[in-house]
Formats: sequence, C-alpha cells, structure tokens
Amino acid sequence: MEGEGVARIGGCVVFIPLALAGEEVRVRITQVKKDFLRAQIIKVLSPSPDRITPDCPAFFRCGGCGLRHMPYEKELLLKREKVENCLKKAGVTAKVEKVFPSPRLNASRNKAQVPFAEDEKGVIFAGYFKRDSHKAVPLPSEGCLQHDENTNRIIRAVVDACNEHSLSVYDEVSLSGVMRHVLVRRIGGSYAVTLVINADELPCKEAFISSIAALKIPFSLSYNVNKKATNVITGEKTIPVFGKLAATGEICGVKTEISPLSFMQVNDEICRAIYGEVKALAQALRPRTVLDAYGGVGVISNLLAPFCERAYCVEIVPQAIENGKAIAALNGNAEKITNILGDAAKIIPSLPLGENCLAVLDPPRKGCDKKVLDALLTAEPQTIVYISCNPATLARDLALLGEKYTPSLIRPYDMFPRTFHVETMVVLRRN
Repeated sequence: MEGEGVARIGGCVVFIPLALAGEEVRVRITQVKKDFLRAQIIKVLSPSPDRITPDCPAFFRCGGCGLRHMPYEKELLLKREKVENCLKKAGVTAKVEKVFPSPRLNASRNKAQVPFAEDEKGVIFAGYFKRDSHKAVPLPSEGCLQHDENTNRIIRAVVDACNEHSLSVYDEVSLSGVMRHVLVRRIGGSYAVTLVINADELPCKEAFISSIAALKIPFSLSYNVNKKATNVITGEKTIPVFGKLAATGEICGVKTEISPLSFMQVNDEICRAIYGEVKALAQALRPRTVLDAYGGVGVISNLLAPFCERAYCVEIVPQAIENGKAIAALNGNAEKITNILGDAAKIIPSLPLGENCLAVLDPPRKGCDKKVLDALLTAEPQTIVYISCNPATLARDLALLGEKYTPSLIRPYDMFPRTFHVETMVVLRRN
C-alpha cells in the first residue's frame, strides 16, 4: 500500500498512483501482472474533495514525493491505516496509536541523495527518478522542498561545476561516464558533501571546492568510488578532499562523529521524538544491560548508557563501528559501551545479556534477519523496542516475536512527510 488508488476492472484489482479514494478517473493500463494491473491517470473525471493542488511544480513528474496532492491530516490517517493493514495481514492484533506528525512538512530531511543526469542537449542536472523508472526529473529551479535551502544551494553549485568543466554523467547502459550521485548530509550547522563517481579519482577537485566554498556554508567534501553496475548508490571507498571525513555534531544530546556513509535518521525532529521515548523507557526500566542491535555508530547506546550497567552496540559496517568507538569515548562512555563488529545473529548468543535487558532493534527496510529474532527469543530480554521504516517487514517480525512477546505500544511517526513512507516504534514486553 503506497498511497495508490485501488479499483477493479472486470474483477481484477488495479493500482492507480495518485488516485484518491472515491474519485472517478480515466486511466491507461501500464502493467499487467498475474494478480493485478497497474494504471496511469489520463484524466480525473470526478475529483475527491480531498484533492489539493501540490505545492511543488515537479510533483506529477517526479517520484521523490507521493502525497502532496492530499491534505496533511489525510496523509497521517493513510499512514496509520497502512501500519494497521500490515499488522492485520500478518495476524498481529494490537492497537495502533495516531501518527506522530512531523513538525516540518518541507525541508524536513537532513540528507539528500540525488542522481546526476543529462538532458537532450547534454546539459547536466540533478534530480530524482520518475515513479517506477530510472529516468531522472530535474529538481525545480528553486530547489526540492524536501531539502533545506543550503542543501539546494550546494547541489546547484556542484551541478554548475560539472557543466562548467564538461564532466560526463554515468550511463547505466554503457557503464561509462563519471558523475553518479551527489550526497549532502547536514549535521548541526555543517554540511558533508560526497560525490559518488565511476572513477578512481575525482576530476576538478579544486573547482568543486571553490564552487561550494563560495556559498559561505560550513562544509566538507569527499568522493566515493562506485564502479559497479548496480543500483546501490555508494561503493566501499570514500576519500576526503576538503575538511574532515567524519563530521562532528550532536544527536539528541549525544556528541557524534558521522562519516558520509554512516546511518542516521533523516528527520532531526522526529528522531528526537523517537529517541526521547526510548530514553524515557530506559530511565523508567533501569535495565542491567542494553542491546543496541543494528546499532550503527551507537547513538542509542550512548543515549541509554546512563541508565544501565553495560551496553552492547552490534553493527556489521566496519566504518560505523570505528565511528562508534570514537563516539563512546567522546561522550565518556568508553568503559560502559562495547562496540562489536559482526552479524547480530552470531553475536547475540555470546553476550551476557541476562533477563533484565532492554534490546533495541533498528534494522534496514528488509527488517530483521530471522536468525536475529531467533537469537532474541532464546536470550529473552525483558523488553524489546523495535524501530522500523517498513510496516510490512515490521509486521512479519512482530508475528515471529509473538511467540514470547506482546506489543504494549505501537506508535507511527511521520519521519518522511509528503511521501508514502512511515516510521513505527513498537515496545514489546516479554510474556
């Protein structure tokens, strides 16, 4: 369920992007599958009273957002319904709270990942892909509404430098060309800029430095080498060009050093709300141990360290673990937090967690590996907090954990306003 309209033609289900409930629309069938059809709106014959004019001129062409054609209060209802439907389908019966709204609807993201492309005249631009395609649409001239003003200015400066020096853009078919993506991450008041390239060296380094420096914005610049024929945005090697590779800042009171590829939540205000809830829970429970599985750089470990005797941060990305050790030292928690590199499924059984343990799970979209859940069911921590960006995999995993755990709180958060996506936090108590 991605905010699409659902209709039936001759008994067959048809999914129609950008159609709202109750509308009469004329469509063109774009995809025929065994169990359903997909269609594209040609004309809205009878619009829903909820349909509004999008505030972005690129909305109907760009796939970066998906819900700017409906009022925000309707978007929140839709996202709650999405979580409810996924849980129901997985056989999980529990109350879903109202969606915690994003304080900002625009400029809510602290991170942008935008592909480079060329128009028919060979002019380079940056823009998000059309829905269900890999054809990019240029960002509006005034910038993307998801980005803050400085991020948009940085992207324009980078694109201008690419055109000024006639650089080439990566082509997915021929596998030739250099420039793949521009990544901009805001940490505090500084911006970490990373250019993803299909080459061993970044061309025109000084031009990029001077173009961004002219904006008078605190920044660092690095490049990431990705020469693989893949849809994965970044490669494994990131090289600093200007400034430090790891940016310093603060997340929910935790001093951080974040490298360009380390995970962090994209909406600062919603991150504070979720982490604040987890912190309050730990403060009330005072667990002996904390398990921060899928722990990244250990922000949650450091946040909860004052309320436990020992915290274990488990992460499979080596760079994140190195950042995590530095962050633990920076926050005075080096003696209390153990940062462990490895697969959580293999690490958890070896940890002395004990029953009085608070386990926090914040996995990627694909959810938890079943072996991780099996390890938790064996370890039997008193409380599990599961933070998820994918209601479908969350529901699947909650059904598996239902063998020994019952949800006491399910609260969606609007981490990604004006898009189909929703973050959800679940607190599970051992039966």
